[in-house]
Amino acid sequence: MDSKPFKIMVALVLRGDEKPVISQSVFFAEKLNADLTVIHVNQPVLSQPKGMALERINEETIRERITAYGFQKILNNINIIIESGESVSEIINQYARDMDLIILGHRKMNTFKSHIMDSVDEGISNLVTAPVLIVQKN
Repeated sequence: MDSKPFKIMVALVLRGDEKPVISQSVFFAEKLNADLTVIHVNQPVLSQPKGMALERINEETIRERITAYGFQKILNNINIIIESGESVSEIINQYARDMDLIILGHRKMNTFKSHIMDSVDEGISNLVTAPVLIVQKN
């Protein structure tokens, strides 16, 4: 009987603070002998937070960032998904259906912001059916 490999998906924003998120993803992928998928969603300009520079992330950008963080050993063993759209949560949910674990980064919001809106990671964890690991960013 063939057993299905464990599948992990990590969602990256790529603002420069994802090292702890990638580190935990690599740790769990190695411990569980899992397939690792990295997903990034490019959003339209109007849905970007004010003051955030619009950078279209591509596969090369993700590979460069993973290498810069010192995790180049995983580059040949990952799947990379680049999507575009307004709803990060809904897009990630589409891909998460086949996953066994979702790993997301979280950056604390100030008190005012946290009272009026959900964080993106909260929106994702509310939609997906797989277990979600939230990793605090520095």
